[in-house]
Amino acid sequence: MELKYNTFLGTTNEKFHLDFCSISLVNYSKPVSEDWHSHEDIHLSLILQGGNLESRKKQDTQVSSGKIMVYNQGEIHRNRFTSFPSKNLNLELKNDFFSKNEVNFNDLNLSENRSVEAYLDLIYIYNELQVNDSYTANSIQLLLKSLFANTKTSSHKPIWVKQLKEIIEDRWNEFISLDELALILNVHPVTISKYFKKYFNGSLGDYMRKIKVRKALYFLLHTQMSITEIAFACGFSDHSHMIRIFKMYVGYNPKHIRKF
Repeated sequence: MELKYNTFLGTTNEKFHLDFCSISLVNYSKPVSEDWHSHEDIHLSLILQGGNLESRKKQDTQVSSGKIMVYNQGEIHRNRFTSFPSKNLNLELKNDFFSKNEVNFNDLNLSENRSVEAYLDLIYIYNELQVNDSYTANSIQLLLKSLFANTKTSSHKPIWVKQLKEIIEDRWNEFISLDELALILNVHPVTISKYFKKYFNGSLGDYMRKIKVRKALYFLLHTQMSITEIAFACGFSDHSHMIRIFKMYVGYNPKHIRKF
């Protein structure tokens, strides 16, 4: 049985689409087919909850939370004895994804030393799906390129890292795409993706949201601007978007800050 693009045996609760890539959150709350099957395209799964016994080529592997599973196009496998509930973050990638982004599937490194980095990239992607704002698509693109980028990096910090930080700090209330940053810096987007997490400790969206939150916090503490005015001034899409992001990073509703 071959599962077509963006089709899974469990229940798909959320989907996010980029060019040549589909990201889904799939839940397993009841038994599904345990037959041998394959996927039409390259398929990655991060087990977020639960797990199962996975079989391929007569080899059985016990899969549990935190495990990353990778399947090439048409690779036959099956999943049995699923724990309920289980939850997976699934990525499906068309061949055009790799040619367009100038990355190679074979550069995905899940060795002991690199598996934690790959796990963090996928967790960042999962978190971006939960935020789902104007930065999400841009951040996921960067994280995907980081996931498949060649892991060899220079021990010296590239000069463009400082320039990138200055651009983001100067244009903190704007939305800046990865492609625009690459054009300004004259650096390939994959190169930015490869180094960004190393020097900025998170995704592009995460870094830019933190800057906006810091600016919003300053306005809350030092001005009489309304929350709606602050949201507009800081480049949030609206009042509710600012409240949601603020609570995520600070832990409090913005109006509570003024009561401290």
